[in-house]
Amino acid sequence: MKPGGRPPRPSAERRPAPAARAPERGRPGVPARPRQHGGATRNRDVEIKVCGRHACRALFERRATRILRVYLREELVKPFGDLLHRCAELRRPYKIVDDEELERITESRHHEGICVVASAEAPRALAEILAAPGPGWLVALAGVENPHNTGAIVRTAAHFGARAVLIEGAPKRLPPVVYRTAQGGAEWVDVVAAPALTAALAEARRAGFAICATSSQAGTDLFAAELPSRAVIVLGAEDTGLAPATAAAADLTLRIPGSAHVESLNVAAATAVLLAELWRRHATGATSPTSP
Repeated sequence: MKPGGRPPRPSAERRPAPAARAPERGRPGVPARPRQHGGATRNRDVEIKVCGRHACRALFERRATRILRVYLREELVKPFGDLLHRCAELRRPYKIVDDEELERITESRHHEGICVVASAEAPRALAEILAAPGPGWLVALAGVENPHNTGAIVRTAAHFGARAVLIEGAPKRLPPVVYRTAQGGAEWVDVVAAPALTAALAEARRAGFAICATSSQAGTDLFAAELPSRAVIVLGAEDTGLAPATAAAADLTLRIPGSAHVESLNVAAATAVLLAELWRRHATGATSPTSP
């Protein structure tokens, strides 16, 4: 392609509308100048960045109208022709970039060649999530800071029908790597910040959910325990585990039995085992997550 030229168009049936804005093109590593919307510079606090092919496609399929702009490598123009065609219809810009610029935008080398920037949606209130009747489960993360683990947990939560993942603290937005690792799971399960996790757990208990702490050494064998059909599974950081006060306030402490050859499972792997057992026992009649 000649410098400054347009990227190859998608296939004929997906050709952008004539009035669509041309794709942005800039020098490698040099960001495009921020556009003005209604006389104001973009408010990046209300934007999310999603990278990874599965995650970007899931976002497109679930909430295309929230896409603001797209950055992608040239070889992905054809595979994502339908997404770009929709961007043209919505008059959303896209830009052909190289790996260096994608790394800067996504803060990761593992971007898989595409990043979609979308307007963030206000998460559903915890009270609304808890109010749905019937079996249901949530995951609460206390001090889990590794974004790869968080993304893997969101993916697992979506697979096993969790209503939400509660994250201790109040992050403005999740890093792009969480969405990539979640592989589209973030489009199917609510991710809710819990500035005061203790208060959030107390609210869940009042709504009829049992608070289930996890431990690598103490507690009841997961496979022998009487698992409640409405539960919040609370997991701590891998190095320190749950704070003593959080563990002591739980209604039930669960332990995943094993060979004892290693001290414990990775927190994301432990989440998968716990949610799989809840799904096995209580999936019939469970209320599916309803993220928009």
